[in-house]
Amino acid sequence: MTKTEEAGPTTDPYEVWRQLYESNERVWSSALEQAMSSAEFGESSGKLLETMLAAQKSVRDNMRTYLESMNVPTREDIARLGELVVALEEKVDQVVDRLDGLEAAVRAQRVGPAGPPGPTGSTGPAGPTGSTGPVGPTGPMGQAGPPGPSAPATPAAASGPATAETQVAPASRGKSPTTSPSRTQRKPAKPARPAK
Repeated sequence: MTKTEEAGPTTDPYEVWRQLYESNERVWSSALEQAMSSAEFGESSGKLLETMLAAQKSVRDNMRTYLESMNVPTREDIARLGELVVALEEKVDQVVDRLDGLEAAVRAQRVGPAGPPGPTGSTGPAGPTGSTGPVGPTGPMGQAGPPGPSAPATPAAASGPATAETQVAPASRGKSPTTSPSRTQRKPAKPARPAK
């Protein structure tokens, strides 16, 4: 005898397990088929199912009564609350859609043609006349000093050219600085006189 013949199929554990499983499956399958095909099995399974449903209903009723006595919401209460939340979300969506439509309509009206202009308002009163600034310093003999700060233009100064009468005299001559409408207009050919 060789080694392969000595080992044979009986020494393989998986093969033994497979043969055992197949033989048991055949026996149990035939026995269960005979038992389930009988009318007594159908009646007993139906009674068992009815008993299980009755027990489940009694447990549910008892649990509902217990939770109501403890002021705890039941499954039905939570389901009803969920339905209310879903309905509220749908209403909010409808309101948002309507507001979007109104906003689009308002924007479309804004883009349309412009209406007639409104009435113009009345003009306000004129402001006060500004004061004139001080006279700038005079330079050395024969040269004109830098001009002082200019005063706001008056209608008399803006209407025509400056003359000799409108020129500013130094403050030492006793004339008021407000007699001249513009101090910055000086004749460049005439030298400025030194202050006494």
